[in-house]
Amino acid sequence: MKTHRIVLVAAAVGALALTGSAFGSSAHSSAATVVTTKKTSLYGTILVTGSGQTLYLDSADKPGHPACTGGCLSVWPPLKASGTPKASGSAKGSLLGTTKIAGGVKQVTYNGHQLYTFASDSSSSPTTGEGSHGFYVVSPSGKAITKSVKPPGGGTGY
Repeated sequence: MKTHRIVLVAAAVGALALTGSAFGSSAHSSAATVVTTKKTSLYGTILVTGSGQTLYLDSADKPGHPACTGGCLSVWPPLKASGTPKASGSAKGSLLGTTKIAGGVKQVTYNGHQLYTFASDSSSSPTTGEGSHGFYVVSPSGKAITKSVKPPGGGTGY
């Protein structure tokens, strides 16, 4: 019975070691954060993450002093930097940077603006944060897009 327990414990420790090393290698991955672009019908070409999440800037931010803190960050998560951020698509690498925020976390910046995602965005509604509380989608030039290029509903104008 005692030998059986030792074998089980050894097997469990071995399994944990393998699982830990598998997770450890991905957790410490040096893959860089990617900022790329996506064409939208409402806003033209906008910045998105490497996985396609829309990126926003907060018009209330001041360089090095984010306006979004505390609970705001659960709604507007900052784009955290992993490695040196990389540009893809129409995004410009020369406009990418990072800044340190609370807890020593590095947040990706673009044209000096701190970048955020929006927790309520989904694949069917990828830009629902646009214009909400001063957050706007970002153009490849690094400016806030504050008006749609095409009126909602596909109309020709107001």
